Amino acid sequence: MATVIVGGGIVGVTAAHYLLKKGRKVTLIEKCAIACHSSGKAGGFLTDGDSGWHSGSIAHLAKRSFALHEDLAKEFGADTIGHRRVKCLGQGRDASTAQPAWLASGQYQKDMGNETGLAQVTPYKLMDALKDSIVKRGCEIIIGKATGVEMEGSTVKALKVNQDGKESSLPCTSLILGMGAWASEAAEWFPGSTLPRRTVSNRYTSVIWDDVEVGKDATMVFTMGEDHTEIYPRANECYANGCPTDPPLPDNPMEIEPPQDEIDRVKAESIAAVPRLKDAAILRSTACFLAGSEDHRPVLGRIPKTENAVIACGGGCWGILNGPAMGEAAAALAAGEEPPLDVSAFDPLRFDRSHMSTFIKGLPPKLTALVAQHPELAEALRQDPEKIAALVAMMED
Repeated sequence: MATVIVGGGIVGVTAAHYLLKKGRKVTLIEKCAIACHSSGKAGGFLTDGDSGWHSGSIAHLAKRSFALHEDLAKEFGADTIGHRRVKCLGQGRDASTAQPAWLASGQYQKDMGNETGLAQVTPYKLMDALKDSIVKRGCEIIIGKATGVEMEGSTVKALKVNQDGKESSLPCTSLILGMGAWASEAAEWFPGSTLPRRTVSNRYTSVIWDDVEVGKDATMVFTMGEDHTEIYPRANECYANGCPTDPPLPDNPMEIEPPQDEIDRVKAESIAAVPRLKDAAILRSTACFLAGSEDHRPVLGRIPKTENAVIACGGGCWGILNGPAMGEAAAALAAGEEPPLDVSAFDPLRFDRSHMSTFIKGLPPKLTALVAQHPELAEALRQDPEKIAALVAMMED
C-alpha cells in the first residue's frame, strides 16, 4: 500500500517528492489538476528566514524552505523553474538607493532587501518540474475528490474518493492532507479531533504582461498602494497581483475568475509604478485564494487522535515560500520520522479545545469564554501558565 496525499498544490506535491526520495510508494489525489489553483497562479517571492521579513517559528520554517528552494533549483535547473536571487524596492525615497530606469522616477527607492536574503521562483514552472519528477519516480496521480476516511480505531485505513460520481475506497499506510484553502472540509472526517474550521483567506487578482525588459534587473516592487499591488518581474514576463477581497470559496478551483474591476485596479497601480506596462500586451489574468487558518499560522502536524494522518495547510501569502519545508515535514511525519525542523508551533492540537480543561478550570467566566473563542490564546496560556495568574489578577482588580 501507499501513502495517500490529498491535494496537488505545492505542499502535496513536495510531500510526494520527498516521500519518493525515501523509497516510499505514493498515490496523490487531486480533484482538478496539479497546480490548478494558487500553486500555479502565485507570485513566487521568496524570503530567507534571516532576511528580516519573518520572526519566531515562521522564520525557522522560512529559513529551511528558502534553502530547499535552492536545492530544487539545483536539481531541476534554475532557469527551468525561474529561480534566481532578487532585490526588492518599496514606495518611498532614499537617496542612497538606485532604482531601475523603468520604475516611476524617484517614487520607489525604499530598500526592502537584496540578493543576500531574497529570491523568486515561477510557481507554475516549479510545479511542472515537480510533477514530471514524481510521475517518473512512480507516483500515481488520481483525479477525484476526497470525501472522507475509513478508520480502524485511531488508524486511517482508507481514503474515500469520488470519481465521476462513483465512490471508492483507496487503502493507505498513511495519509497526508495538503488541501490548501479547502482543508477545512476534512474537519468532518475526524469528528473526535478538532481541526481548523476556517482554512481560506483572501482572494487575490493577478495580471501578467508580455514584457521581458523589466525582468532584466531582477527587482521586485511593492507599490504600497490602496490595492496592495506587488510586482514580480520574471525573465519571461511581468507578474503583478493585488486587490485582496473576501468572497466565498467555490468548491471547484476552475471556477475562480478575476473580476474585471479588480483586474483594472491591479493594472492601474502597476502602470503607475511601471509606466511601460501601459503599452504591453496582457498575457493572462487570474485569481486565487490564500490558504489560511483561524490564527493565521500554518497548520502542520499529526492529526490529533490518529496514528497515521498528517495535515499541512495554511501557508497564507508565504505558501510558495514555505511549501517545500511543509511538504518535507509532512513526508517525514507520514513516514514515522521526526521532521528536519521543529514544527510543534504549527501543531493542529492548538485547535482541539478538549485539552483546555486541564488549565482553564477555575478561570473567571469572561476569561473562560475568551479562551474558548480563541485557540491561539488557549495555546499561549497552556505553554505559559504564569500568564493565567496574571490575567486572573487583572480581572479581579
